[in-house]
Amino acid sequence: MCERNNIMVDFRTAKGFEELYNCTSDQLFTIIFRQVGDKSTTQELVQNIYLKLWERRFDIELEIPIQHYLNRAAKLAALDYLKTAQRRQQHLDEISQEQNQANNDTERTVFFQELKNRISAIADQLPPKCKAVFMMSREQGLNIREISEELAIAEKTVEAHLTKALKTIKGGLDEKV
Repeated sequence: MCERNNIMVDFRTAKGFEELYNCTSDQLFTIIFRQVGDKSTTQELVQNIYLKLWERRFDIELEIPIQHYLNRAAKLAALDYLKTAQRRQQHLDEISQEQNQANNDTERTVFFQELKNRISAIADQLPPKCKAVFMMSREQGLNIREISEELAIAEKTVEAHLTKALKTIKGGLDEKV
């Protein structure tokens, strides 16, 4: 007896459960497939509904027709699946974004180290006094007056050495590019 909305079976028995499954599984599949759009996922969700119904068959007290209960279970299963899939996709997007950021950071670090090495190689070719002024300015963070006092040379001489060093380094970097 398999009428559309008037299914009268005792789903607590194996025979009644099988008859219920045969009468209602296609409709549940249709309800879930409309939402999910994937055949294998839909089949899995339908099977889970029936599995839970079988496991809880003696605990369920229905005041509505079993078909209404199953339809509602199908709609809820589809919604739950979609929510979970959306959360999973958000997590994957976040992980991908973090991975891209880490790759960018690594790339920047490598580029910075390479640039630093190139500048150091060019600075090594500067005359000794010019190199000393450049290193004191850039690596020690000393200003022109402090360098002048430390090396006992005029501030204009310090400026000239810095200008020459920066011009040489800029030219050397332009050649490598």
